Amino acid sequence: MTRQRGEWALLVQAGLVLAGYTAVRPMASYRAIELGGDNTVIGLLAASFSVLPLLLAYPVGRRADQFGPARVIVSGTVVFTVAGTLAATARSLPVLLGASVLLGLGHLICIVGQQSAVAVARAGNLDRGFGLLTSAGAVGQIVGPVAAGFGADAAGGGDWSAASVGIAIGTALCASSVVCLRPLLRTVPRPRQRADLPHSTSQVAKGMLGVRGMTPTLVSGGLVLAALDLLYTFLPAWAEERGVSVSTVGWLLAVRAVLTLLVRLAVDRVVRRVGRRTAIILSVGLAVVGLVLLPVVGLLGAVVSMMLLGVGLGAAQPLTMAWVAEAARPGTQGAAMGLRLTANRLAQTALPVGVGIVSTGVVGVFWMVAGALAISAGALVRLPPDQPSAGRRNRHPPR
Repeated sequence: MTRQRGEWALLVQAGLVLAGYTAVRPMASYRAIELGGDNTVIGLLAASFSVLPLLLAYPVGRRADQFGPARVIVSGTVVFTVAGTLAATARSLPVLLGASVLLGLGHLICIVGQQSAVAVARAGNLDRGFGLLTSAGAVGQIVGPVAAGFGADAAGGGDWSAASVGIAIGTALCASSVVCLRPLLRTVPRPRQRADLPHSTSQVAKGMLGVRGMTPTLVSGGLVLAALDLLYTFLPAWAEERGVSVSTVGWLLAVRAVLTLLVRLAVDRVVRRVGRRTAIILSVGLAVVGLVLLPVVGLLGAVVSMMLLGVGLGAAQPLTMAWVAEAARPGTQGAAMGLRLTANRLAQTALPVGVGIVSTGVVGVFWMVAGALAISAGALVRLPPDQPSAGRRNRHPPR
């Protein structure tokens, strides 16, 4: 079985899992409403998806190093499918909340395995590998909610509610990725184990954080995802202030999504020209400009802002993934991906809380996020530049 077939299997599997996840999450909220849940319950439901990922991302990454990314992906797919089935058939809020916790865990296990697989199998061209992986995920984010929405609208009553049908469709999307698992098990290599690596989980993490540039890169990657979350949360408020319709907001987000998909397909070419460090700084800089502009412009200006955010936030994610993976020592790539996901969850939790406490309006929200991103980019500027060809070989950053 060829390596190329294994790479395609990984991309399809990643797209199907993210399609399933983005389908199930909103449908779970609708199901909570059907079961009599109020805003507090919906808030708990949203938090339940992130509880275990925050605590277990790094340990799951260590398991990927020990047993191989493919086996971790298989485990995550099984957990997600079982949890999705439980959520689709839930007849009470406690069962739905419990299923949501397991759904978050299954999704986490899958993405740690997927990112670890790229880090191990694509060591010579990490930027292209992570660019393709995140592009597959972007396609899944488009397909999943649409498929679940159509299915829910077409639900004809009976024993299954509209939301339950939507959850079932999302679960089926993830479960269908089982066809990709056999090629993954056969082609994705296990990380090389090294005798000189510490066995202690805390020692491995401490060693990674000691790599020069690791901390600002982790912070930048986390802030990028937190900024995207806040964009989805506060763009409707911006639209309400300007009388912009809901459908127009959808088109603005679609513009961002399309630019994100396109830039991720070309990210390795950018790295070959300017180097990864410069590419990260430029992408974060574009996102900062987009966030500064958005609250003070009208509709046409918002289109430009969304284009900047699509390119900036879209490129920064695979670039920071590649930097973290390349900085990790052989045999610790899974742990590095887990550490990165932990940093992401912390940023996605801390930044909204900080913004909510300090800001007094939409302008304050977007400018605070822009300021945080600018500071993280400033920290990266102080690192020594890599070579423009960094994306073509496995070059470790200065330690």
